[in-house]
Amino acid sequence: MKNISLKKLMLALLLTAAVPTLTAQVHVGDILCEGNAIISPANYPSSGATAIGVVFYVDNTGQHGWAVALEDAGEYAWGGYGSANAPLPHYNYTRQAVYDLDGYENTRIVREHNAAHPAFYAVDFESGWYVPSIGQLNYLFGNLVEVNASLREVAGNQFTNGWEYWSSTMYSDNYAWSLKSSGELNTYVTATNYSRGVRAVRNF
Repeated sequence: MKNISLKKLMLALLLTAAVPTLTAQVHVGDILCEGNAIISPANYPSSGATAIGVVFYVDNTGQHGWAVALEDAGEYAWGGYGSANAPLPHYNYTRQAVYDLDGYENTRIVREHNAAHPAFYAVDFESGWYVPSIGQLNYLFGNLVEVNASLREVAGNQFTNGWEYWSSTMYSDNYAWSLKSSGELNTYVTATNYSRGVRAVRNF
């Protein structure tokens, strides 16, 4: 009887070990760290990890979404006026543009098109960072309270009133969408040769 019980116990332990541990639910404001670890703000100080971004959107799986970089990449032109055209869709109305949610693909296409788009070469695309679409910037704006709290925790560059960032969403050959915060959300159509801020995001 003892041998049977011992065998059952060993089998139960083996089966338990074979079940993968589910990743914890990710939340807006969690901190993306080197090695793709995601840590809550409460656990970050004792983690010993190095932050690289802050989560600003989580999809319905609870495991994936987008994180924003801790610092601006700088101010750059989207592209030269008259030479900024890229093979991207043109969105002529805000209600259309906000449904563009694939900044990664936008950035990939622009970078492959030609090098006359400084904003797109300001991000570390090879490491997964890209220029967000205007739809992604809208999600970021909607979660600034949580994002700024985590940026304070990791000594990142917080979003304050008056910032304006390029999106990777086009309006026409010589104009692209940008987003500005002056206490409320404002989407703008801006000539592509103007310099605006670039803040990279990445998927996780």
